[in-house]
Amino acid sequence: MVWWVPPFLLSILFLASYVGAAVDLTLLANLRFTDPQRFFLTCVSGEAGAGRGSDAWGPPLLLEKDDRIVRTPPGQPLRLARNGSHQVTLHRFSKPSDLVGVFSCVGGSGTRRTRVIYVHNSPGAHLLPDKVTHTVNKGDTAVLSARVHKEKQTDVIWKSNGSYFHTLDWHEAQDGRFLLQLPNVQPPSSGIYSATYLEASPLGSAFFRLIVRGCGAGRWGPDCTKECPGCLHGGVCHDHDGECVCPPGFTGTRCEQACREGRFGQSCQEQCPGISGCRGLTFCLPDPYGCSCGSGWRGSQCQEACTPGHFGADCRLQCQCQNGGTCDRFSGCVCPSGWHGVHCEKSRDWVDGSASTEKQNMDEGRFGGHVSAPVEAPG
Repeated sequence: MVWWVPPFLLSILFLASYVGAAVDLTLLANLRFTDPQRFFLTCVSGEAGAGRGSDAWGPPLLLEKDDRIVRTPPGQPLRLARNGSHQVTLHRFSKPSDLVGVFSCVGGSGTRRTRVIYVHNSPGAHLLPDKVTHTVNKGDTAVLSARVHKEKQTDVIWKSNGSYFHTLDWHEAQDGRFLLQLPNVQPPSSGIYSATYLEASPLGSAFFRLIVRGCGAGRWGPDCTKECPGCLHGGVCHDHDGECVCPPGFTGTRCEQACREGRFGQSCQEQCPGISGCRGLTFCLPDPYGCSCGSGWRGSQCQEACTPGHFGADCRLQCQCQNGGTCDRFSGCVCPSGWHGVHCEKSRDWVDGSASTEKQNMDEGRFGGHVSAPVEAPG
């Protein structure tokens, strides 16, 4: 049995995700296994005080399934395992329906207490999201796309935060997809959306999460009058404090530096578990970033390597390497001896009297010999 709950019960869920800013908190979903008994979620904190031993202080990490949108019959109790105070893992799921829905990790302390949210879809659902997390700016048009996986010749019902929102006739599918367009979105439009065939189980739904920044593109602050620093490599400008929330695999004030392969966290201090590295892992970060694959990986299960010429989280970035530079799918252009720059376009004897070495290094995104091409992110 599955049922939906009224939206007024959900306000805490969505508002809480915006408390605090730029907290070093990552929720990992292991998509390498389809067996629910092998699936697990891990929340990792890199915050000061989230120690690895007895010197830890501050409130503990919380990791749980939030059943205020989709409730399923209770199964065996989930097991919560802690590794000191900086990491907590949720596992021992008993059946596939246990995985479907919303999970959250809460970390940080005081005004920096922050909630990170992950939405899990059933791989056998009638409808599947082309993209689960959508981050848009205030006033943008958001488009949610539900791909037909198991066709039914019935209408599709769209819901927002558990309440009816819109109906599409089954003939309105475009190239095997049902699209929901949301023009001029505002922050109250944020939340969980779903697309479900009429009279089908909600477990067969496509679930989405929409995050609407409180300002227009490139702006932040209470009145949206301040200019964002220009976040690179898919980083997203936080509308509360103007800091860049960097995608997994990148760090720096503007996300200009690439971590070494298999590393993540605000200082690249964490390492992906197992011999497969970050393959098969979904990374969820504090809003307004949302979730994505790790750097160098793409696909619904995050198990596909970037195609040649692409790099970064979800492989969304393109290399444009020159002068014999090669594209590294984790960090961007790797320049041959004698060349440097974001595209390997500058020779070593190139001199710009107006640019300091420190500024050049920041603009070029140096890390461990790699040079990552900066790409501006929306907002």
